[in-house]
Amino acid sequence: MAWTFPFSALVGQDEMKLAILIAAIDPSVGGVLVFGDRGTGKSTAVRALAALLPKMNAVVGCAYQCDPASPCADCRVRLAGAAPKSHKVPVPVVDLPLGATEDRVVGALDLEKALAQGVKAFEPGLLARANRGFLYIDEVNLLEDHRSIC
Repeated sequence: MAWTFPFSALVGQDEMKLAILIAAIDPSVGGVLVFGDRGTGKSTAVRALAALLPKMNAVVGCAYQCDPASPCADCRVRLAGAAPKSHKVPVPVVDLPLGATEDRVVGALDLEKALAQGVKAFEPGLLARANRGFLYIDEVNLLEDHRSIC
């Protein structure tokens, strides 16, 4: 298991720490954009907080790690009214790579299943893996600009 720097040992950056704590406590905040110079502890703070948070209940086999108390649409269809089995999983921290394509981020058709079995199936992307956790985008200023030209 990888060692994670303790959240309580972070010195300074009080506003950033408060912001990510609020986002962890109340998901309705919708997220936090943290920016700063290299070496200011942005990724360390996110990983440290995720390690500090208790493991969360998730439906077994769910690509979205949905909460058993309110299963996602996929789980409701897959389970067909049966009570979902759950297990404890750590709060995810998913890194968004700089070269990530749209289908890698949001998901796309599972070509392997489509070609091998003739079945239409959705393969969830990085957003699904980060659900109920943290999506960490480093060097956001280096991402491609996707403005459309009218």
